[in-house]
Amino acid sequence: MASALLSTDDGFPTQSSRQQHDTERSVLETIQKNMKNPTIVDLDSSSPGASELPVLHREKHISFLLEGLEQLSGSYACLDASRPWLCYWILHSLAILDADVPPALLSRAAKFLGKCQASSGGFCGGPGQLPHLAPTFAAVNALATIATPEAIAIIDRPALLSFLLSMKDPSGGFTMHLGGEVDVRGSYCALNAAFIAGVLTPELQQGCADYIVQCQTY
Repeated sequence: MASALLSTDDGFPTQSSRQQHDTERSVLETIQKNMKNPTIVDLDSSSPGASELPVLHREKHISFLLEGLEQLSGSYACLDASRPWLCYWILHSLAILDADVPPALLSRAAKFLGKCQASSGGFCGGPGQLPHLAPTFAAVNALATIATPEAIAIIDRPALLSFLLSMKDPSGGFTMHLGGEVDVRGSYCALNAAFIAGVLTPELQQGCADYIVQCQTY
């Protein structure tokens, strides 16, 4: 079982892949020492071995997340430029927990994300802010998680593609925003958003693989 959980180097071992395997084996050994049964089981209290496993308080998490999607406290003001991320983290967590989210709340979340969309394409960290690849990734994935016709229709695909192309750097990577930094985050955010929205064109992909390879360390 342990070998099946380890990452694969595809037959090309490197120093970093060996370090990855060593780390994974160390984690597995720790799990096996602290759990008689290291397999994932239903965390219901009636499940065999449930008392030996960490318990995920699903209903409490769902309640916390729904409250956050409805309204966050003032302590989150420091994340004003990350509001699509807050939506994405909450919605994605609710999806993982298979929670029933009121349709009206999903509609409000979708409408809010629409307010974060720049008229020139892409999404901003909040309404009226600068379009940026990071909140674009978050907003597109949040809307895809909501997955209602209303949510999907919010994404202005032609404008999104235009924005992503405008962020394309001659190196093959992407700048995070106008005048911003170029790094692998940009490549991931841009390509993911384009793929999810169905606008991943050959022009957008040109040079991406070469750029990412150049960013590779040992």
